[in-house]
Amino acid sequence: MTRSIPPRLRAAVLFAAGALIILAIGGATRGWASLAYVAPVPIVAVVALYLWGARDSDTGALIRHRLDERQEYQRLKVQALVGRVLSIAVALAYTIAAATKATLWPWAILLGLMAIAFVTGQLLYGEHGRWQANNDAT
Repeated sequence: MTRSIPPRLRAAVLFAAGALIILAIGGATRGWASLAYVAPVPIVAVVALYLWGARDSDTGALIRHRLDERQEYQRLKVQALVGRVLSIAVALAYTIAAATKATLWPWAILLGLMAIAFVTGQLLYGEHGRWQANNDAT
C-alpha cells in the first residue's frame, strides 16, 4: 500500500525537512543555543505554506503544483524577470569587486555560469531549424 503526501502538505513537508537539515548543521557548528533565535523562522514559513496551499488562489495553486496555462505562463515570466535581475546584479557585483580590488573568482564563476546557462537554454529551448527554413524559402 503506497501513500503519497497530499499536495497541500507536500511543499510544507519538503521545506520542513530542508530546514531541519540546515538547523541541525547550524546547531552543530554554531552551538545549539543559537537555534532559539533561528528556529521560529522556518516554523512560521511551514505554517504559512500549509495555510496558503489551502487557498483557492494563484499562490495556492503554485504551492500545490496544480497550475493552469495562465499560471504557468505567469510563473515563466516571473522566472525570466528573476534571471534578468540576477544577471544584472552579478555583472554589477563583478564590476564593483574589480574596482575595489576584492576577490574576483566567486563573481567570475557566477558570470561564467550565467553565460553557460544562457547558451544551454538557447540550445535546449530555442527555435531549431528556423534558420534553415528561411534559407530554403529563398
